Amino acid sequence: MKRWIAALLCMVLCLAVLPGVANAQTEETAVQIDKDALLAGLYEADLSALRQAVVEGFITCEELTSYYLERIEAYNEPYNCFITMCDDALEVAKERDKQLAEGDAEGLLFGVPIVIKDNMDLTGYHTTNGYKKKNSQIADSNADVVDALLKEGAVIIAKTNMSTGAMRAEYSKSQVAGETKNAYSPYLSSGGSSGGSAVATSLNFAAASLGTDTNSSLRFPAVLNGCVSLRPTFGLISKDGIKRLNSKRDVPGAITRTVQDQAIMLDVLTEGQYEYTKNLNGEALQGMRIGVLKELTYRSKSKADEEIMEAFEAAVEQLKACGAEVVEVSMPKIMSLSSGTFGAEASKQTPFAEAFEAMLEENEIKAVVFPTYLSTPLRSGKDENGKNWSVFSQTYISNTRVLSPSSGVPEMALPIGNHTLGAGIGMEIAAPRNSEQLLLDIAYSFTQQKDLRTLPEGAPNQYAENQKGTLSQVLADYYEAVEAEKLAQQQAQQQAQQQAQQQETQPQQTVPTNPVVNPQEEQPQMQQQILMWLLIGTAVLVVVSLTVVFLVTRKEKEPVA
Repeated sequence: MKRWIAALLCMVLCLAVLPGVANAQTEETAVQIDKDALLAGLYEADLSALRQAVVEGFITCEELTSYYLERIEAYNEPYNCFITMCDDALEVAKERDKQLAEGDAEGLLFGVPIVIKDNMDLTGYHTTNGYKKKNSQIADSNADVVDALLKEGAVIIAKTNMSTGAMRAEYSKSQVAGETKNAYSPYLSSGGSSGGSAVATSLNFAAASLGTDTNSSLRFPAVLNGCVSLRPTFGLISKDGIKRLNSKRDVPGAITRTVQDQAIMLDVLTEGQYEYTKNLNGEALQGMRIGVLKELTYRSKSKADEEIMEAFEAAVEQLKACGAEVVEVSMPKIMSLSSGTFGAEASKQTPFAEAFEAMLEENEIKAVVFPTYLSTPLRSGKDENGKNWSVFSQTYISNTRVLSPSSGVPEMALPIGNHTLGAGIGMEIAAPRNSEQLLLDIAYSFTQQKDLRTLPEGAPNQYAENQKGTLSQVLADYYEAVEAEKLAQQQAQQQAQQQAQQQETQPQQTVPTNPVVNPQEEQPQMQQQILMWLLIGTAVLVVVSLTVVFLVTRKEKEPVA
């Protein structure tokens, strides 16, 4: 008997709640987001906007993942960014959508597609490290940095090409997949060894990527392809599950299109310990004293490319325009200190780091800047005239290996323009150990004044005809329209109340015997009445059914005479 009463009470409660639910649905906004503009806005979208679009239901994770996979299918062939595509990417995306439906959409990268360098373990996939595929390479666990991505809700869609064994900075050419070409020109090198990650990020084949850096491998390909990267303080991020080239110098990191995205990725890789994104300061350069490091800026004058020097000088002027005081500084022993750490224990890096930090303090500067590289961008393979080029027969002068890899201090690379050949040009910013926030703030301030990233032309926005701004702008326009609708509704309610009050104070007028009824006004009321009678009828049927079942059950249990 108690079971039947409980069931009946549940039914009554459900019937009591349903009208409230129906009323809540009728109160939902009639404003619809412009889906075509949203799709157009996915191109160059930043991480926070992509996550917002997924979590707030404007696009499913499956749709977003398909968007990037379609771009790869359409544009990747001449660039050759990948070694392995993840065949479970869409299934993972569907699982993220399921989590979202269940109210479990946690993580800075929830639903956001990311690619990783193929020297990082991903369960069930080969970790080739650029060598030919073998069954023995299939990983049975994830690298720590991969787990960090997945913990924050990312969808890993591919593993990127790299130089074999991560051993070359001049280009990204592997035994297993061949060469990855520059995002701005298929006739130029992408740099190495994380070239696949840099080009994939620049061409919008993913929202961001992971790579590694022994001497150059994050920062050099990043700037060559118009991206941002940060080589963190040695030891800040775990290397477990990553194939090593030099365990005393290797560090993992991210390649992104913006500084803010770089801060988000660093938050992910450090498990939110330092809140880099939250603490970003766009006014950090105001009054800050910055040094141009003489030995890395003006060395090899006869071989330095004029366009690169001009771009760097313009970047220095932009630093000044942001409020920084820029001075020239010198560290005469930097080359000997750097060369003394090659092949040495990590402890040998400490005297170099201390000397660098002492130089900063002596000159009363917070950080130093210098060009990422000085030589003309490297051609690779056949050019537009059919001439064959080798990266090893051309002048190559890079500054990326001198300071950060040899001392363990953090160093960040920013795009500051493009060479007439097409490749990106970069600027390095270096600061004391554990000064990642300072580097991010300097870079953020710099790009807030003017972002010098150039969009590659070889993989355009497939929905450009519907472009109405960035994804952030499309979302902001939607919420602005929702607020405008709410305001209009409030004003309409106020007007109705005022009219009602006026009618109460006025003499009553004879009401026509056959008033004209507006069908559009009558329809919602009729729908509510029909819904109410259906609910009442359903309740009656349920009660009657339960009663009959109860009586039959009781009769069956009575003893037979």
